[in-house]
Amino acid sequence: MWRNAWERRLAEKAEAYLRDSFDAATHITPQAPAGLPYFIADQYAVWRAEILDRTCVLMALRTDSKASADEMARHVQAVRDRSTTMVVVLVFDTLSASRRQGLVKRRVAFMVPGAQLYVPEALLEFRERAPRAPIHEVEKFSPTSQLVIIGALLRGETDAPSATALASRYGVATMSMSRAFDELQAAGVAEALRLGKQRGLKFLGHGKELWDAAAPRLQSPVRKVRTVGIPYPEHFPGRLAGESALARYTLLARPRVQRLAVASANWHQLVRDHGLIVREAGDPAADEIETWSYDPAALTSDLVVDRLSLYLSSRDHPDERVAQAAEQLLEGMAWS
Repeated sequence: MWRNAWERRLAEKAEAYLRDSFDAATHITPQAPAGLPYFIADQYAVWRAEILDRTCVLMALRTDSKASADEMARHVQAVRDRSTTMVVVLVFDTLSASRRQGLVKRRVAFMVPGAQLYVPEALLEFRERAPRAPIHEVEKFSPTSQLVIIGALLRGETDAPSATALASRYGVATMSMSRAFDELQAAGVAEALRLGKQRGLKFLGHGKELWDAAAPRLQSPVRKVRTVGIPYPEHFPGRLAGESALARYTLLARPRVQRLAVASANWHQLVRDHGLIVREAGDPAADEIETWSYDPAALTSDLVVDRLSLYLSSRDHPDERVAQAAEQLLEGMAWS
């Protein structure tokens, strides 16, 4: 059994690469030699495979490992000492030029599916274009990355359109969308697709699986809350947010003061265009306005913000009633 979606995906990529490039029917199974040190299991997924009629051990380096070429060479030797085969091959999603040079210098076998296979024991080296060095994995997704993930979950998408098309859909710069694609790939929740000359994404999970993989890096979109008077509320473009939105989705009582959400980038223009007036907090004649790190209107055509962004903005609310109502939002998703 594969331990997670990353292992399964990388093993499938390796099988396809060996089959398409070498006409080698390969079956990879999650099977490690007995007695491996704990530090090996912490940094690698260890598999068994048959490559060109030779039994091999594959060691897939986990994306969060910072092991140097010297350390990886020692790790390979530790596995070789506990295995019946001399052929131990490191497997990478992507491999930087410096790491690649270090492994070749030390004659350590490695594979980057879709790019390169180097097995000095078999006098074998096959190289296609080298993939880009990986982006540093982020602790929290950028607002644009969050837009892409939430949009895919709300739409039930398994593949994302091109970076250009998504940038247009969400009203962001194409360069920002391209960086978001890099972030999502580095986090292991998506992989690159080629859509003609355009770059696309394939998500490595669907529905709740994708949500669970992305959720630790998702954050509240709310940057600031302001209390204002809106002279002509019927023309104001804000979406119901906070407890006002929860009251639409759940049985939570509607709050005394209405709360709306707008894009932070649009705030100063909205103040000028709609004549917003600063009010004291708690003024019953005022509204509370959340300014978001992305445009709430990009994810919904309704007058209320989307469920997932609302959940992220409300899950840590100090009022237990509000936090419980936020949890009910996930129960209403299609994957529940």
